[in-house]
Amino acid sequence: MKLIKTIILITFLTVANFSCVQDDDFSIPESLGLEENQDLTQLLTQINNGEVDLMTISQVKSFFVNGEVTLIESNIVVKGYVVSSDMTGNFYKEFYMQDEPENPTAGIKVVLNQVDSYNQFNIGREVYIKLQNLYIGETNSGDGVTTIGGSVNQYGDEVEEISENMATTCILRSSNTSDIVPLSLNLSQINDSHIGIFVSALNAQFPNTLSGLTYVNPNDDYDTQRDLESCVDSGSIKVETSAYASFQDNLLPTQGSGTLSAVVTRSYDGDERVMMLNS
Repeated sequence: MKLIKTIILITFLTVANFSCVQDDDFSIPESLGLEENQDLTQLLTQINNGEVDLMTISQVKSFFVNGEVTLIESNIVVKGYVVSSDMTGNFYKEFYMQDEPENPTAGIKVVLNQVDSYNQFNIGREVYIKLQNLYIGETNSGDGVTTIGGSVNQYGDEVEEISENMATTCILRSSNTSDIVPLSLNLSQINDSHIGIFVSALNAQFPNTLSGLTYVNPNDDYDTQRDLESCVDSGSIKVETSAYASFQDNLLPTQGSGTLSAVVTRSYDGDERVMMLNS
């Protein structure tokens, strides 16, 4: 079993002919209750009084040590804005959040034992996560996606989901839901610093060789990766879609080029940098 390292702190294609723009209604269907409001008010007071340290996503990601899981023992909090949704089934028991609704600089994955989390953590929702007794690591060791989890696997090298009961006390929503403005990039500009961030890939297209194919190969049990290529340089990336996504049978839009907006992450084994659509 690998060492669990403890940190203790002192203080879619929008084109001329078609579109994959994410225009679904992801507005919050569940409002904050009195208890949740009180918990958040108390937390914000503690932050303002210096009793709790509010850290950036970049600072939290710096705790990650390759191949290890880091237990957070200090009373610290991280804030982010949700950029993924499990409404269509392309994400499962996870959400991604980034540090700002516009011009973000860092993103992170959060895994939790909860389905239909979009009912609470809708796109653009401002979220505060109390990190004490949570873990920083990867869900699949070596996949390159820094993740906040609630427990550790039997080998001590991967984080597992935050339980639903734990999530009610450590993941707090504010009443703020911001418009997420995709970070506009050419495909050649996308790199690992953009993992967990919602981006718009400019001047991109699915190659004509994919004409007539759907987002998911019907022979694939879990997910399918489709090539997305740049129209202006040699850049390319894979678009990964779950076999459980509601749009799995949609035909790939291969006629024309434009902009695809999605979350940047990595494939299950970490071999490929990919983009994942919300819808």
